[in-house]
Amino acid sequence: MTSKIKFVRSLAKTAALANVPKHIDHFSKFSPSPLSMKQFLDFGSTNACERTSFVFLRQELPVRLSNIMKEINLLPERLLATPSIQLLQSWYIQSLMEILEFLDKNPDDHRVLEMFVEVLEAIRNRHNEVVPTMAQGIIEYKDTFNQQDAATHHNIQYFLDRFYTSRISIRMLINQHTLVFNGNTNPAHPNTIGCIDSMCDVPEVARGFPTLNT
Repeated sequence: MTSKIKFVRSLAKTAALANVPKHIDHFSKFSPSPLSMKQFLDFGSTNACERTSFVFLRQELPVRLSNIMKEINLLPERLLATPSIQLLQSWYIQSLMEILEFLDKNPDDHRVLEMFVEVLEAIRNRHNEVVPTMAQGIIEYKDTFNQQDAATHHNIQYFLDRFYTSRISIRMLINQHTLVFNGNTNPAHPNTIGCIDSMCDVPEVARGFPTLNT
């Protein structure tokens, strides 16, 4: 690769990064689409259309990513300045940029659909360490600034609840698409539709967990 090509690609990447705040502002204006477990099951079992899922996710994932990124930006500046939170933000920015690459792609192109699955799998793997990284950022913040007022503590806890819920929903969407459309099946669990066990007895599973003394 010539130095000129590298320079052009570097400029393109810089320009894309400069537009990230605009993308976040745009997509965060929309609310995530509510999806029931029944919809997930019906979609995966009877109406599994990869094209439909692709068209939905290339809009839905930026909305969900941008909404939580907008909330991350509202955290205390000293928390945002910690190395762990900066690393976490870089993951979300990269993932958002990768999804946005598909906004103008042809949903009828089979290779585009294959590339989308590959990108989703890469995003899922990139975000594997999001929970411990966020926890490490909180630790770094508390270690550096010992004093923390009750209001700030409450706001951070409120954010964390929303943040982890958002992460679960995003990973579920990604897992459902990649598992349904990557051609792999799990013969050990024939009742599984994507990442969902259609025969799961939720009350029984809940009873299997130890009771917490509160």
